[in-house]
Amino acid sequence: MKRCPECRRDYFDETLIYCLDDGNALLEGPASATESVTSIVSEPVAHAISVPTNELPTRAQIHSTDHTAILPTGAGAYPVQNARAGRSRQLVIFGTFCLLMMGGIGFGIYKLGWPEKPELSRVPFQSMSIEPLTSNGKATDAVISPDGRQVVYVLDEGGKRSLWLRQVATMTDLQLREPDKEVFYWSLTISRDGDFLYYVYGGTSIRNRILYQMPLVGGTPKKIIEDIGSPIGLSPDGKQLAFVRSREKESAIMIANADGSGEREIAKRPGNRSFGSFFAGGIAWSPDAKKIISVSDVRDSEGRYHNIAEVSVDDGTERIITTHRWHEIQRMVFLTDGSGLLFTAAEKASENRAKQVWFMSYPEGEARKITKDLNHYTDLSLNADSNTLVTVQQNENANIWIAPDGDAGRAIQLSSVSGKMDGWDGISWTPDGKLVYHSVTGGNDGVWIMDGDGKNRKRLTSPETIAFWPSVTADGRFIFYNVEIGRMRRVWRMDIDGANQKEMFAGSGPKTAVGFLYYGDKGGTWKIPIDGGEPVQIPGVRSVDRCTISPNGELFACQFDPADGGQARLRVVSAADGGIVKDFTAKMELPARIRWTPDGRSVTYVSRVEGLRDIWSQPIDGGEPKRITNFRTDQIFSFSWGPENKLAISHGTSASDVVLIRNIEQ
Repeated sequence: MKRCPECRRDYFDETLIYCLDDGNALLEGPASATESVTSIVSEPVAHAISVPTNELPTRAQIHSTDHTAILPTGAGAYPVQNARAGRSRQLVIFGTFCLLMMGGIGFGIYKLGWPEKPELSRVPFQSMSIEPLTSNGKATDAVISPDGRQVVYVLDEGGKRSLWLRQVATMTDLQLREPDKEVFYWSLTISRDGDFLYYVYGGTSIRNRILYQMPLVGGTPKKIIEDIGSPIGLSPDGKQLAFVRSREKESAIMIANADGSGEREIAKRPGNRSFGSFFAGGIAWSPDAKKIISVSDVRDSEGRYHNIAEVSVDDGTERIITTHRWHEIQRMVFLTDGSGLLFTAAEKASENRAKQVWFMSYPEGEARKITKDLNHYTDLSLNADSNTLVTVQQNENANIWIAPDGDAGRAIQLSSVSGKMDGWDGISWTPDGKLVYHSVTGGNDGVWIMDGDGKNRKRLTSPETIAFWPSVTADGRFIFYNVEIGRMRRVWRMDIDGANQKEMFAGSGPKTAVGFLYYGDKGGTWKIPIDGGEPVQIPGVRSVDRCTISPNGELFACQFDPADGGQARLRVVSAADGGIVKDFTAKMELPARIRWTPDGRSVTYVSRVEGLRDIWSQPIDGGEPKRITNFRTDQIFSFSWGPENKLAISHGTSASDVVLIRNIEQ
C-alpha cells in the first residue's frame, strides 16, 4: 500500500508513483489513524458545501466567546475545550447548534449565489488499477473489444510485425496474422458488435495506406478503403466510419459506410493545419452521431499546437471545443455516456516522450490529466462500458558509443550521468574531437558538449529551451541546431562554447558543410552561408530531414519514396542542379538516418535486416552494401563520423507493452 502525504489518500496499486489527485510523490504504507480520522471529519463537510477554504467563516466569526472548536481525536468524538473552567454542558450544545446553523446558512448562500463547479465524479479513472497484458517490450498498438474480453495487439519481433488476439481472462494468445517484415499496422479498431477487426495496413513507404476488415478471430482480410491518412472512428451504430484523407495542400474529413462504400467529404482544411495523421491525430463520433470529433492542428502568432474540434456531420461546420493548447495529441475515444473524451497527449514539447492519458468534458471542454507518472502512453482504446481502457506504455533509453576506425567490435560506451536519451536526436563531432549531442538530462531536450571520452559534460542551451539536431561547422566555430516553440521549428546558431545564441530563421534539420548551412523549409531544401546571406533553394531535394550533404558540399544522399509505395531507395543527387548521380536499392529503416563517410566515398545508413538494426555502407562507385556494425540487439537512433575515422553511435532500447487500466470507483 502507498499513501499521499498531502491528501492522505491510500493506493493499493504499487506501480503508481504519484498521487492521482494532487501529483505528490507517494510514500510507502497506509495513511496514519490521525490522518484518516481528520479526512473523515473535515473533507466531507468541505465537499458538501463546496466553499473555497479562503471563503469559509473564520473561528472568530463562528465563536464570539472564548470557546474554540477542536478537531476530533477519535471516531465519533467531538470534544470542545472550554476556555473557562466550570462552563456548563448546555453551552457546548448551544455552540454545536450555532455551528450547524452557520453551516446551513453558508450552504444556502452557496446554492443561491455561488456558481457550481464541475463535479469531480464526472472525471473517470480517478481511482484505477493498472495491469500489464504483455511483458516482452515489443507490443506497439492495441485495441480492446466492446465487451472487454479480448485485446488485439501488434507484435514487432525482430522487425517482423504480426497481429495477435489475447483473451483477457485466461491470458492466452491467438495469432491472427503471421510476422511480416515489409508491413506496418495502424489504427486497430474493433466493430461495435465485436465481430470484426479493422486495421490500416501498409508497406515501408508512408503513402497509400489501405484499410482492411477481417473477422476478429481470424480469417481472410477484405480491402475496405484506400488512401487512409489517420486512425478511423466508427459511428455509434457501427454502420459508418470516419477518417482523414491528407494531401500536400489540403486535409479532409471523410465518411464512408462500414463496408467502404459511399465515400463523402464533410469538411476540408488547408494542409498546413490538418485534422491530424497516424502519428498525431484521432477521430471519434459523438454518441448522438451528429458530430465528429477530431484533433485540430492550429497555427497562430504564438506558434503551432493541437486542440480538439467538432465537425457537424450535416453541414461540415466546425467548433473548437477547448482553448487548451497541447503540444501533441494522439488517438481519442468518447465515453459511452457522452460526458467526455479520453486521449493521450503532451501538454508541452518537453513532455512529448512522456505523454499522459487525459480526460476532457464534453461539451464544456474542461481538460484534466488521468495519469500523472513518468511513463509514455501512446495508443488508446475503451470498452463499451467505459470502465476499462487499453493503452501502450513505452520507455526508451539511449547511450553514446564510440567505435574507433568505424570498427563496432571495439565500440566503447561513454559513461553518462543520466543514461537517458543521449544522442537520440543528433550527434556531431567538433574538429578537435569533442562531441556535441542532444540529451534530455535535466528534463528538457537540450544541446550538450563533452570530451571524446565522455568527460566534462556541459549543457549549452538553457534548461527552458527545447533544442535538438546539432550540427557543428567544419571550421569548428559554430553549432547550428533546431529550437521548437509551439510545435514550430526554428534554426538557431551559437558559438562552439555556447555563447551568442541567436535565432536565425524558420527551418528544420540543419546540416553544415564547407562554409554553408543546409536546412529544410517550405517543402524544400535551402542553402545559406554560415555567416549569413541570402538563402538559395536546392533543386530536386525536397526534404533535408532525410538527406545528408557530402563533406565537399557537392552531393546529397537522400531517402527516396517511390510514388507506387514500393521499396525506399537511396539516391545521390547533385547539390548544384538536383540531377540524379546514383540510384541504389537500400533497405533503410525509416525515418532514414544517413551520413557520408569522412572520405566522401561511401554513404552509410541504418538498416534493419532480419530484425537486426545496424549501420550499413554503400560505396558510391557501386557494389554491394556492407554491414559495419553488429549490435544484434536494441536500436540505433543516430550516428556521426568524426576525426580519425571515429564513429559515434547513439544506441539503446525502446520497450513498449500493452497495459489494461480499470476504473475501480464505486
